[in-house]
Amino acid sequence: MPKVKLFGYATSPYVRKTACFLYYKGIDFSHVPVNPIKPKATIGHTNGTQVPVLEVDGEWKRESSDHALWLDELFPGKPLYPLEHRAKIDEIDRWISDTFLISLFRRAIDGNITTQFLRRAWRLAALVSADTPLPWPVRLIWPVGLRKAPFIQHMGQHMDLTESHEDMQVRILSELVEHIGEGPYMGGLNQPTMLDFAVFPQLVFNYMFGLEEELSAAKHPVIKGWLKRVSQHLPNNPALAADKMQVNSLAEALT
Repeated sequence: MPKVKLFGYATSPYVRKTACFLYYKGIDFSHVPVNPIKPKATIGHTNGTQVPVLEVDGEWKRESSDHALWLDELFPGKPLYPLEHRAKIDEIDRWISDTFLISLFRRAIDGNITTQFLRRAWRLAALVSADTPLPWPVRLIWPVGLRKAPFIQHMGQHMDLTESHEDMQVRILSELVEHIGEGPYMGGLNQPTMLDFAVFPQLVFNYMFGLEEELSAAKHPVIKGWLKRVSQHLPNNPALAADKMQVNSLAEALT
């Protein structure tokens, strides 16, 4: 059997996306946590710091969407990018990459520095530290470091910061409902694809790991039904974060 490794930290939506590709296909893999302040210790061989890095028998690739194509080539069963639907998948994947995933960083870019903001940032630091222990001073300044991180600043250049947080969230969820369409899966497709696994872990992560008190996305009946269907193709914890850090049960939230 091929030796498959996924390098990255569970707080990255792109890492969670690739992990769900692997889980869906039933591919046995090792998660290699990356310390964000010492990335070269684990991914120095890539001459970069970008995650995720997917490695199969010593060959590695970046870019989570590209991982779907690569995995289909190596492991054809349960395709993530089926040939007959590629035009539709490409269209929706552009929305996921250029709009949905980027929107996840909005609060870090220009959210008000409230008690809630600080608690969320410190919780993220704790989740990272559960896999790769961080010094207490680093965890303490995590809220400030997060905002100043070049990666976060880069994300801010690709979104309309004049749109309020609230309006952006409403718009994103409305567009997601449109992309689910008649279902059962995104694009109105009959089987899940890379699209479903790119979005699903991002909507459930905050609730499962104590960053929000309720599964807010499940308030919409179309999204809740879709979450239920996609969850049936994944393990109980599809987010890579350590099981001991899980706070809430996804199954209970979707009943």
